[in-house]
Amino acid sequence: MPYKKVQFVAHLIFTGPDVVIEREFVTSLFGKSVRTTAKQRYLGLDKPEDDIAERVKLVGCAIDAARASTQIDTSDETLKIFMMPEFFFRGKTGAYEMDDVQTLVDKLHALVADAKWKNWLFVFGTIVGKSEQVIGTSLLAQLIAKLFPPDTEAYNYSLIQKGGFGNDKELGQRTAFAVLKEKKSGIDFIRAGTMKDGGIALERVKHLAPSNTTRSESQHRNYDGSSVFTLDGLIFGFEICLDHLVGRLRKSRNLAPIDVQLIPSCGAEVDPLNIAVKPGGLVLHCDGLGWGCDAQAVTLPPVVAVPAEILPVNAVGVRVADIFARGAGDLHVFPALALP
Repeated sequence: MPYKKVQFVAHLIFTGPDVVIEREFVTSLFGKSVRTTAKQRYLGLDKPEDDIAERVKLVGCAIDAARASTQIDTSDETLKIFMMPEFFFRGKTGAYEMDDVQTLVDKLHALVADAKWKNWLFVFGTIVGKSEQVIGTSLLAQLIAKLFPPDTEAYNYSLIQKGGFGNDKELGQRTAFAVLKEKKSGIDFIRAGTMKDGGIALERVKHLAPSNTTRSESQHRNYDGSSVFTLDGLIFGFEICLDHLVGRLRKSRNLAPIDVQLIPSCGAEVDPLNIAVKPGGLVLHCDGLGWGCDAQAVTLPPVVAVPAEILPVNAVGVRVADIFARGAGDLHVFPALALP
């Protein structure tokens, strides 16, 4: 049965770095004074497997709270879309190793496999992965690496997964999509001069280049990184933060008539000039750096903003303070909106 409505649920949580104020006494000709310096650090647990487990546990708390909300439209004709902000998954160093990313993806798939999630689509914020140059074991190689740290190739992508596929792994794979962020922002990683406790410095990040060079954003394979995909007869357009601000979808060649535009971010608002849905289409935005979230039904004119009910996330048993700087966040449950 085709969906007639979409209902958005946004997990509004701060996903930016933690800020630490350092103070030191400075002696000068004018006496002693206090110098304050703001440092930033990636939050996370020392062991990647522990870090991933806690973050996935928090996701579980959030989606369970969303499903339990009395505001949720339980009809099979309504697609529920749950979205988290950019950088929800990045770990203590700012990015996960490739093997850890695969572990994370497997856990997220398992989290939403149950049949109770059959009418839900999950946007799991973004996942930051990395691959680093292998450094030789000789003293010279180690010295060179110390003096001239090698670049880290990083990629930032969103995993989008339709739930409720049960034990049918093939169905789970067919209803999973990956969209790669193309543009690296100056706030995506911590600068070396302001970093505390180590990790990947902005200056050393080599952003993974997109494989799509045709500028047509339609996906040919679910994991090819392009930003337009089709699910359940609906055409989705997807942009991560800066990609939206520069108009990735709007600049796409042969752009399909988009029904739903999804924009997870960490430091961006919706740009009305870069809304790419067809008339009557729907837009959901969720930011992790304090710019809020919003759902919009796009008419010509105007763009109609939709109010939301705000619910707390009960994160009992999750080490939230170790992985996020400002708590477990809130859920914003928007009313169901008719599809164009």
